Amino acid sequence: MVWSPSTADELTSTFIVCIVATVVHTLFWIAILGFPSLKQRTMLWLYDYLLCDLLLLIRFFLLYGMRREQLCLNPTFRTVLCYYEASSKFYMNTVQAYLLLALTASRYLQIVYNRNVYIENVRSIIISHILIFVLPAVNVAVQFLAGWTLLWRRTGSSCDIQYVSIYVQIFNLFTIYIIPITTNLLLLTLCIRHASSTRGVQSEQIIILRRKHQRTLLYPTVAFYSIWLALWSPYVLAFQFININSDSGTYTSLMNYVEIAVDPVLIAILDVRFLKTWQTVWQRIRGPRQDIIAPVAQKIKMNV
Repeated sequence: MVWSPSTADELTSTFIVCIVATVVHTLFWIAILGFPSLKQRTMLWLYDYLLCDLLLLIRFFLLYGMRREQLCLNPTFRTVLCYYEASSKFYMNTVQAYLLLALTASRYLQIVYNRNVYIENVRSIIISHILIFVLPAVNVAVQFLAGWTLLWRRTGSSCDIQYVSIYVQIFNLFTIYIIPITTNLLLLTLCIRHASSTRGVQSEQIIILRRKHQRTLLYPTVAFYSIWLALWSPYVLAFQFININSDSGTYTSLMNYVEIAVDPVLIAILDVRFLKTWQTVWQRIRGPRQDIIAPVAQKIKMNV
């Protein structure tokens, strides 16, 4: 299970990024625990998404620790661990893509049809959670059992998935990327179009408010998805066609972990409630300093 020196050295940058990501996520969850306003059902999908980030970080540190040490493992357990290493990141990224889609769909229903699905459709929320977490696992298991994908393992390298058929790769590409991203963008477009609609509205004040609401929806959403897609897409698009141990595999995986590190910041951009919480925390940190500086500045001014 031990990595070769070259493989371990190539993952040093990823290790540093994961440490930074752990610190950022820890501060984020501490802020959530300290602010009751953030403990709302409407943030359920965001918290699920961030919990998947934590699971990916735990996965990396677990494998990093085991791969760096001379451990004597049972052959069966070693094989199970190798399957987990090869498929778990693909599974978690699929889950995260559909968690964001579920978030957008819930916002669409709330904005366009004025329905709070978190209260009115609790059963649908529960069923959606089950499907989002179970179906990707079934997809991975079926592909291995049917022989459409094989386990790639070499001494000194990370375990990876090897695809037998190009049709399976195309299917996965549609499943994990094209379908959720396209549907997401379509729902977001409909939300912004509805929020900016002035049909039948004669009041100039209402028109101005709707246009302001449109900007409030548009700018954070464009910023979030632009950064998220730029960091997340390379790995998701490339992992089926390249080996994770290659230089390109290492770099795309690194970008994926950078995306995990900045996810709390991106979430704050997407949801203004998080942004206001961070601003409050920052003001509390700066508060005592300003209280000290203000009297000194006033005293200097009086002396002058």
